Amino acid sequence: MLFKKPLLAIDIGSSSIKAIEMSGGQQKKLHNLGIELLPRGAIEAGIIRESEVVSKALKKLMERIGISTKNRRVAISVSGVSTLIKRVTVSLDEESDTDEALYEEAKQQFASNLDEMYFRHQEVASAFVDEGQRSFILVAAKIETIEQYVELIHRVGLKVGITDCDVFCLANMFDYNYPVADALTMAVNIGASATQVIFLYNGEFLFSREFFTGGNDISARIAENLRVDFDNAESLKISASMGDQSIADRVRPAIQEINEQIAVEINTTLAYFQSEEMSGRFEKVDHIFLSGGAASTLDLGSTISSVLKAPVQVINPFQRIDIKPSGIDMDYIMTQGSLFGISVGLGLRDFTDVA
Repeated sequence: MLFKKPLLAIDIGSSSIKAIEMSGGQQKKLHNLGIELLPRGAIEAGIIRESEVVSKALKKLMERIGISTKNRRVAISVSGVSTLIKRVTVSLDEESDTDEALYEEAKQQFASNLDEMYFRHQEVASAFVDEGQRSFILVAAKIETIEQYVELIHRVGLKVGITDCDVFCLANMFDYNYPVADALTMAVNIGASATQVIFLYNGEFLFSREFFTGGNDISARIAENLRVDFDNAESLKISASMGDQSIADRVRPAIQEINEQIAVEINTTLAYFQSEEMSGRFEKVDHIFLSGGAASTLDLGSTISSVLKAPVQVINPFQRIDIKPSGIDMDYIMTQGSLFGISVGLGLRDFTDVA
């Protein structure tokens, strides 16, 4: 009875909380969608700094979009400095204790105290393993951070049914909407304070990296250059990115400075992936897809395309999702859809998945 309600996916980011209800089998249907902005500093690098502020915002969002919190389980995701992810290839003989071997591997890869972290591993099919080898994804997250998010959900009367990571949500969303064969694809989620870069090949997750530059850095640089406050700078950035040419001319130098920083970081990530992770198996990236609140920033796509020498487009997370049941305006989906990349990927999960 409980699980017959559509899955409620909640993406708690540094600048906003996004919520999505979806249901269905192969054809997913959107039932509800909403967003609530957060003040700067409430969440930093994935760590909740002002729990009371965030819980009030979440409660406000649930009320505004008409979600009853009674006996409702939700899916949430985490990211930031408290979350570590690594794909590894190992050789294990029949006598090996897989759990113990991977725990030791994780201690080497993460160089962290795993006693303070939740640790999970998942074996994955891979086209990039030799005979006798097996491929696993290792994930570790600080217990303290996970408990922060769980307590936040409990504060508003909800219960946690699934806990995921932002990078896997992004990969899941991309694979559902844009299945690309025989091509190295980069999915890049550019949020307010961080950017996540994910490499995929034929739907296989290969590598991810997160760096802490995003849309807030662009607004801060505009504020500095034009000597306006942050909120005005944010408004100017949005207006310029939506096509206001008179504003674009004023803010383009500031925006371009951070655009280039983001593009260089992404290119550095690509170079590391090619040389260290895949040992020269890929000479280039074939496609780059952007999501996140800063994905449509003025000239960002063209800057990334120029630096990485690859086509770039802003992703539509609702590409293959039926939005008719929701009654949400298609114009909103087309202009604001990239904000919901993580939450759509989270919403594609179901309660038969391991929590």
